[in-house]
Amino acid sequence: MGDKSRKNSATQDVEANGTSEQQQQVEAVAKAVHGHPVSEHPTTYCETLMHLLKGNIGCGMLAMGDAFRNGGLLMAPILTIFIGTVCIYNNHILLNVAHKLKSRLKLEHCPTFSETVELSFATGPKSLQKHADLFRTTVNVFVIITQLGFCCVYILFVSNSIKQFCDEYGTVLDIHIHMIFALVPIMSCAMIRNLKFIAPLSTAANISMAIGLGIILSYCLVDLPTLNSRTAVAHWSQIPLFFGTAIYAFEGISLVLPLQLEMKTPNRFASTMGVLNVGMTIVTFIILTMGFVGFWRFGDDVKGSLTLNLPPTLILSKIVVGLMVFAIICTYTLQFYVPVAILWPSVQEKYGPFQSPALAEYLLRAALVFATFLAAEVIPHLALFISLVGAIASTFLALIFPPICHMVVWKDEGFGAFNWKLHMDIITILLGLLGFVTGTYFSLHDIIVAFSKDFGFH
Repeated sequence: MGDKSRKNSATQDVEANGTSEQQQQVEAVAKAVHGHPVSEHPTTYCETLMHLLKGNIGCGMLAMGDAFRNGGLLMAPILTIFIGTVCIYNNHILLNVAHKLKSRLKLEHCPTFSETVELSFATGPKSLQKHADLFRTTVNVFVIITQLGFCCVYILFVSNSIKQFCDEYGTVLDIHIHMIFALVPIMSCAMIRNLKFIAPLSTAANISMAIGLGIILSYCLVDLPTLNSRTAVAHWSQIPLFFGTAIYAFEGISLVLPLQLEMKTPNRFASTMGVLNVGMTIVTFIILTMGFVGFWRFGDDVKGSLTLNLPPTLILSKIVVGLMVFAIICTYTLQFYVPVAILWPSVQEKYGPFQSPALAEYLLRAALVFATFLAAEVIPHLALFISLVGAIASTFLALIFPPICHMVVWKDEGFGAFNWKLHMDIITILLGLLGFVTGTYFSLHDIIVAFSKDFGFH
């Protein structure tokens, strides 16, 4: 009896020590949380909505016609609505987990995306606790690479569009010269440090994008063929290509926390008629419309960007290209905001305090813009490498990390009737893994094929 009592006591001591160690680790992580401080220039509901729309409406929107070709005119809309619903759900999950951790751990500021993942793991099972710091770093690296990767694509899009326009009028210059020209407006816009002051650019960009998309749709809706002339359900081997493009088009989760915490009334971001639901419903509708009409009009001849299906001699084509260039330059500014927000606190902590913090931040911004410019300039087949990074990073950020954090943090809260939230988390993770495996495979295949052609292999 005495031996059993001493054994139980020893077990309790071990468990107490383990709990104490976990508590100490969580407290240490919580103290290190920079969080997202309250903005000095908060944004309104409409300004935040403009940012959300601009962050989700970009080059991926113009590729949805090609995505629908890989899905089929009947299957693609169903899959698009499903993917859109999952992405909106994950955005809500990330917000709920971040605010739950802030309340539970009594944090001064709401944690960032990476800090939310770190705190979720630090407060979770022992098997996850020791990896908390690693996952925080992983999320930050994924976010920075993904966002700067978008910026590289935007530089290529703007440069090629300017070259296309100049070539049409006989001013034929090397693409690298056009990239230097594109650097000037992009660098200027990237110097804007506050979301409040980016709002007018987002509004102007959304108007430009809306007019451009309207012109494209007006052209596509002329001389439409019969619906039954298009493939209703594509071959199963093409579906992964659809998933890759669709997930890319919905990829805006890195902006969700910063946008909410920059609002004057943050509680209006995730409410029933809040910015998130209204904005993402609009985004889903536009994606559906562009994809459906684009594939219906052009069929198997639809290009990777619907702008390429417009006749180059048509004056409206030139107007569309000009509007899209302006909108994409403004989008660069918003996508660029996220990596700066991640890197700037670390730079301050390591090299500060600075005599002129504003000047130091401007130098950081200039260095990052030059980095995206150089990457777009010197890396061969950059778009293919960005697709590979996107297949890995975007799927983990948008579809895998949020539901894992939710499962860990909500394990004691319950998952609703019939555990529907848990089932939704599992479905989301499986969808993310599908996107990761198929996207990585096809991206690597395209890279190998491209470099094989460069070196004369077949």
